[in-house]
Amino acid sequence: MNDKGILFSGLPESGKTTFLAALWYYVFNAVDEGEFECDSLENSELEYLNLISRNWASCNSVIRTNQSKIEHVNIKLVNKFTGSSMILNIPDISGETFKTQFTDREWNEEFDNLLQNVHGILLFIDPRDVKNKPRFIYHENQNFKYFGEDMINTTSEQPWTEDLVPSQVKLVDFLQMVDFNTPDVLRKISVVISCWDLTDGKEDPEIWCKNELPLLHQYLTTNKDLFKVKYYGVSSQRGDYENSNIKDSLLSKDALERIKIVEGSEISNNILSPILWITNEDTD
Repeated sequence: MNDKGILFSGLPESGKTTFLAALWYYVFNAVDEGEFECDSLENSELEYLNLISRNWASCNSVIRTNQSKIEHVNIKLVNKFTGSSMILNIPDISGETFKTQFTDREWNEEFDNLLQNVHGILLFIDPRDVKNKPRFIYHENQNFKYFGEDMINTTSEQPWTEDLVPSQVKLVDFLQMVDFNTPDVLRKISVVISCWDLTDGKEDPEIWCKNELPLLHQYLTTNKDLFKVKYYGVSSQRGDYENSNIKDSLLSKDALERIKIVEGSEISNNILSPILWITNEDTD
């Protein structure tokens, strides 16, 4: 039996908990098409996973029960065809914890110990995040030229806050800290672009990341000795649950149909794909 640590990480509202809810639903309901089935689970973990999975299946917002802690979930999966098994040790870092690491420059002992047993990382990105792209000086100067001081309150006197930092800077900073604290370890990273249905859907997920988050893509591309990377477009919700028409439409379909995984040119509903690529030692 193999024990695989898979770290869920990303900024607030980047889709981590929704992904986990859809993953749990998939494991139990994709009976015919799924390769793995769940074998055992702790009662507390079962209660947590069932709660978020029920919310997801009924098209209700999936919200973490505690925004300031790391949720630990251990899922034992058995391959239905070979009988081999593995335990997925999934620590899910809250977005607030992720932000605190950046703003306070704190790397606590709990997280450091956790990282020692992590084989790979699911790095979640929200394409709706308006702070994905940097604000270019040229554009700022042009805006100021046309709108003057009415556009902003101050320039040089404006105090620095974490909110001024582009999201991709925070993601790169996180990966640099991972490398600094655990050097000489080659880790696999599945970059999960959530809400993929809200992009134009025509691009390969890696091309989307290259165009929309160039700093992150360049960092991962130039550090192949540190990280082995694959990009996934993931739609695990497939619509705005606040819109009653969309919600009714989604509820009229099989919940598994709401899952869409784009991997290069391939499309499936196997939400385990980003995890299985990490756990499979034979993959490139």
